Amino acid sequence: MGIVAELKQISPLMLEKFQRDSSLLDIFFSVKYLPESHFWEEAIYISDNSRLSIQKDSEDKFKKFKWSDNQQREDTKAEFLREWQISELSLGKSWHELHFLLTGYTHTDKLPFLVSGNSLNNLPQIPLNNWSFFNLVHKILNNQRHIEKYTIPTLDIDNLPLVNAILGGTEIGNKEGYGKHRYLTPDEVRQVAKALSELSENGFITRYKQEEIKQKRVSIIDCSEPETVDYLTQYYKELAAYYIEATNLGNAMLLYLT
Repeated sequence: MGIVAELKQISPLMLEKFQRDSSLLDIFFSVKYLPESHFWEEAIYISDNSRLSIQKDSEDKFKKFKWSDNQQREDTKAEFLREWQISELSLGKSWHELHFLLTGYTHTDKLPFLVSGNSLNNLPQIPLNNWSFFNLVHKILNNQRHIEKYTIPTLDIDNLPLVNAILGGTEIGNKEGYGKHRYLTPDEVRQVAKALSELSENGFITRYKQEEIKQKRVSIIDCSEPETVDYLTQYYKELAAYYIEATNLGNAMLLYLT
């Protein structure tokens, strides 16, 4: 099925709740599937039998959690259901390509919080991994600029923001599988939204087209299909809109792979 990247905006109060008790995160995501959740108003593609099974599993998981008392359970349930009135944003399996076009780095590079301009004097220094070491050697052999012990993004310099909008954030909780949940504070969400807007749809498309004409491209982007730029641009627009919506509401953001 592949790994999918998702984002879920949450209220600042909800972020504080998770920071106090990160074990609630797992329960939070199960509440999405309770019978009274807003999710089912949109999930018409799920059959009745599957729906009942999913709802039962979610109810069982919620009830088995170690609540201090019934009042806490019901209050938390109501709070979580309100949060799910705003759906998560799924970036599908295209998050690798999106992340590269937004940051200039592959998903194997561990990036910090990043909303920097893509200029020669303003690049994050990231320890080399196997892929970036290969690129660095390639630059040295061709007498190109390099930074010792660090990698630089392979995107062309365009003086537009590099934005870690998908794999950024501070880790929280003990999620297994594809890594922990991460979060952005409301102020960080605002900065990311601003940077995505400054990049703009045209800037995003230009980055793709510059990558498309390179003789040596990153392997994660398949430029052989003409529709690739269209669906990646659509994901960019949805991502930017989701961050702008969260900013307007003063919300924080959860980021995760599933």
